[in-house]
Amino acid sequence: MQTLASYLAYFLLVATAGCASWFMKGEPAEVLVINITPLEVTAFEQRLQVDLRIRNPNDFDLVVTGIDFTLNLNGKRLARGLSNNDFRVPRLSDAVVSVQTSTSTFDVVGQLLSLSRDQDLSYNITGLLHLKDGRLAFDNSGILLEKGHLSGLPSP
Repeated sequence: MQTLASYLAYFLLVATAGCASWFMKGEPAEVLVINITPLEVTAFEQRLQVDLRIRNPNDFDLVVTGIDFTLNLNGKRLARGLSNNDFRVPRLSDAVVSVQTSTSTFDVVGQLLSLSRDQDLSYNITGLLHLKDGRLAFDNSGILLEKGHLSGLPSP
């Protein structure tokens, strides 16, 4: 019977340690897209560099060990980004990180064809910051370009 109690105590200890991210205190980080740069292009794949500004509103540093995100433009999926680069976002501060992503060339062409001078170029980015002590989810939206700033595009 004592062996069963020992196993149960061990199980509870492991389960609680695995759920450390459930108990993280503080506000979620704000992740903003500040630039998208085209890189390599093949017939089926487009590589992009996505520059992100990560704002930490907390009174403690965020020690980030990786990032995983999905980027949507005007409500349509553009790319998925993954990075295992370590970086630190100081308390009450921000940091800029660049992540190389890949997407379908067809998705990029579809995005370009759907653009118009009479609409904003908006984005939504959702994902996870992988931290030394757990994970933090984020979901942010914004405007990359306001309507009228897209030159060379037809009006609807």
